[in-house]
Amino acid sequence: MRASTLFTAAASLVCATLVAADGAAIVDALNNVDAETQELESRVQNWNGGLLSSIPIVTQSAHVLSAINDGTDTAEDSDPLTTEEALSIATAVNTLAATVNGTMTAIIAAHDDFEHLLLAPIVLLDLKAQKSSSDKMSAAILAKVPTALQAIAQNLVAPIDASFEQAIDVYSLSNGI
Repeated sequence: MRASTLFTAAASLVCATLVAADGAAIVDALNNVDAETQELESRVQNWNGGLLSSIPIVTQSAHVLSAINDGTDTAEDSDPLTTEEALSIATAVNTLAATVNGTMTAIIAAHDDFEHLLLAPIVLLDLKAQKSSSDKMSAAILAKVPTALQAIAQNLVAPIDASFEQAIDVYSLSNGI
């Protein structure tokens, strides 16, 4: 009797972990990326320009990248979205776009301090990694959006791409890089 109970519990656990993510899970993932990105913006804005005080910025940048990668996994594991789910995701993407813009603006404003400490190339690498991961997350989400809403969804992502590109352009000019 115990073996059958154990087997049933194990089978239930396996089935529970195989359930596909849905629109709410993608919204949660986007909200997580947003929260981590807000924290990065705060750390950059409050940075005193010192080398040691830049460590929390680097650490938070890694948290952002991890959140983006987790969001990609969630989107890839998701079933195709309903129209209602896609619309709920649109709201989260708009919020994230505003946050990314603010964060990239703060990173651009801190360029001279990063360059003075010879950290601009590291920031550039972080920006490129985050942009690449962001592109993958966007593609994974867009693949789940209903065909009729694809063009709208792509337009919602465009400001995020533009913000990253602007920051990457600024940091690409550092020290001849």
